[in-house]
Amino acid sequence: MLHHVAGAAGRRGSLIRCGPLGPSMRVATMAKGRTKLRAAEWLYRWNLSMSILGIVFTILTFLGVFTLILAPTLATIGLTLLETALLLLALVVVVVAGFGLFLDKIAKFWSAQATVGTVRNPYLVDVLYQKELLVLKYSQLPALRALHALVEARRDREDDELIAGLNAAIRKLSHAVEARVWPIESEERVY
Repeated sequence: MLHHVAGAAGRRGSLIRCGPLGPSMRVATMAKGRTKLRAAEWLYRWNLSMSILGIVFTILTFLGVFTLILAPTLATIGLTLLETALLLLALVVVVVAGFGLFLDKIAKFWSAQATVGTVRNPYLVDVLYQKELLVLKYSQLPALRALHALVEARRDREDDELIAGLNAAIRKLSHAVEARVWPIESEERVY
C-alpha cells in the first residue's frame, strides 16, 4: 500500500510504503509502545525508591514514637519536645552512619557482592564488550603502531626500552582483538 505524503514545501511529496497498518495506526501503535515504556520506567523508579522511603518512614516513626515517650522524662532535665526530637534524630543519624561504616570498612559486608558481580562474572572481567573491541581495533592499535613507526624512524639507544614496551603492548592488544578476550596477567588482577 503506497501513500502520497506532502513535503514541507507542500508541492513536492514522496511515496512511503506502509505495512498492513496505515500511517495513523502505526503512529498510534508507536505512541502506545512509548506509553508502556514510560510506565515501566516509572514503576521501576518507584520500586527503587521504595527501599529509601521505607528507611525514611521508619526513622520518622521512630522519632515520633520515642519523642512522645521520652519527652516527659527528658523534660525533667529541661529538654523541650523539639530538643528531644533533634536529640533522637542526631542519635539515629550517628547509628545509621556508624553501622554503615562498620559494615563497609570493618566487616566488608558489600565486598562479597562486588566480588560476585565482577570476579565470578566471566563476561565482565576478561571478555571484551563490543565497544571495547571497536576502540581497540580502530583507535588504540593504529595509534600504537603509528607511534611505534615514529619512534623506530628516529631510533636512539635510549629508545630500546620504549620500543620493547610498544611491541609488547601491540602484541597484547592484537591478541585481545583476535581472541576477543583480555589477557589478564597475575600482577594486573585487582580482586
